[in-house]
Amino acid sequence: MKKIIALFAVAAMAVGVQASEIDLKVDGMTCEIGCVGKVKQGLANVKGVDIKGTKFALGKKLGAVKVSFCHKTTTKKKIMDAIKKAGYKVAEARKKRNKRVSKLFPSRRKV
Repeated sequence: MKKIIALFAVAAMAVGVQASEIDLKVDGMTCEIGCVGKVKQGLANVKGVDIKGTKFALGKKLGAVKVSFCHKTTTKKKIMDAIKKAGYKVAEARKKRNKRVSKLFPSRRKV
């Protein structure tokens, strides 16, 4: 199986597939099996989304989803629309600021 995945990765690089990722916050995901399954099924219908590369946070962080996709084939909007169609509210997750960067570059601090 690992050989097949490695072969696919090499083939994707040769073809020029551009992988991108988007961090999403999906509201309404209350269970780890049914809800994740619905979102996964919705994303599977979007051409260009790599379901195996998509990660679902479980436990306390349930609702955090990192979607891996080809930006030449699909868009963030199509991905978010697929999740909405599955019955959930979705928004792009805010990235946490690195505290060390804030100390190094004081002009970037919030006032």
